[in-house]
Amino acid sequence: MLRSLRKALISFVTVVGLGLVPVWTEAMAQAWPQRPVTIIVPLAAGGTADGVARVVAEGLGERWGVRVNVENKSGGNAIIGTDAVAKSPADGYTLSMGLITSQAANPFLFDKLPYNVDKDFTGITLLATSPIFLVVHPSVPAKNLQEFIAYAKANPDKLSFATTGYGSSFHLATEQLTQRTGIKMTHVPYRGMGAAVMDLLAGNIQVAMDVSTMAQVREGKLKALGVASAKRYEGEPDIASFAEQGLSDLEAGTWLSLHAPAGLPADIRDRINADVNAVLAKPEIRARMLTMHYVPAGGSAADLDSFLKTERAKIGEIIKVGNIKIQP
Repeated sequence: MLRSLRKALISFVTVVGLGLVPVWTEAMAQAWPQRPVTIIVPLAAGGTADGVARVVAEGLGERWGVRVNVENKSGGNAIIGTDAVAKSPADGYTLSMGLITSQAANPFLFDKLPYNVDKDFTGITLLATSPIFLVVHPSVPAKNLQEFIAYAKANPDKLSFATTGYGSSFHLATEQLTQRTGIKMTHVPYRGMGAAVMDLLAGNIQVAMDVSTMAQVREGKLKALGVASAKRYEGEPDIASFAEQGLSDLEAGTWLSLHAPAGLPADIRDRINADVNAVLAKPEIRARMLTMHYVPAGGSAADLDSFLKTERAKIGEIIKVGNIKIQP
């Protein structure tokens, strides 16, 4: 009799417990967020990635009714900020701006990382994509891509190019250009594009494959020699594509994504995903991002996972061919 009662009690507790799990999870998602949320950008302030993060944070803050902060944690080739998110509680209050460097390139650049891109993050959505432009200081005697290649070949290692670090989208785009054409230039990595642009304007460096300098190009302070794509970018129709200048097999762009620590409850992940997609769909948000030459993306978490798988394979091959490695 006692045994039967015990079995019945266990069954009742199990059923009730299982019934409460989805109710509790749904309640948590509905209650979230109850305090400020932080988006960590693993770059210094002042660049376009930082700008996109702030536009998205503002839109989410209005939607959620809480403050959404953007915190810049630069250094270590975007490892410091990214690792901080990996080690944060999976409660939705700490999110990460994903970069090509942090989410795709670093596993191929370092023998060991403090985080695992496959296991330590919950992907939320692709935020935005952007073309990359070849921009030079006016002292570079070239008016187009072919003249630039000819000058760089005639003056190996005379030109210096800026990036936001090894394995950044700008570094990988330049690496593709050097691999494809055989030119040689000196790499100067920065923690963020803000400082790099200042040096580019001063002529301390001469080249950048970049997205944040179009205002200076329009002002005549810098020259844009092409966009690394098959067709011209609609936001800058006067800048010729690489393909129409004879480099048809070189396309390079940059992207930004949003992540949370591994273990984020699915309901909260889906809530963030839906709200980010709603923010990205707003015409005023799209207009602000387009001024930074980023095109809003969006999509599901599964879409992001598929995108990252393809990007990591492509980027891994570029790094392998270039024999690029960073020693701790």
